[in-house]
Amino acid sequence: MMVAQPDEPVESGQSYLIIAVDGQPPAGLDDFAGDIHLTLTRNGRELQVAGSGTRNPETVRFYQKDFGLHQRDLRVWVITDGGGDVYHAEPLSAF
Repeated sequence: MMVAQPDEPVESGQSYLIIAVDGQPPAGLDDFAGDIHLTLTRNGRELQVAGSGTRNPETVRFYQKDFGLHQRDLRVWVITDGGGDVYHAEPLSAF
């Protein structure tokens, strides 16, 4: 079972570039729906997060889970399409 533990704190309002969804480059917002694993990058560091995404018309709301603690929510991210196959995740709040 994977437990998402970042090397550095995640701050609300900071944007992270999404480089992979389940090990593959993202091709559209639909890739972020359902139970998935994301690879994010910011300031030259990678961050691995797992959880569940819900597709909205323009964004995806992603609920990061800690699978070691009975799937407790860790934080909520908003995933947006930056255009040209570039996708960003921004944390909204920490629990």
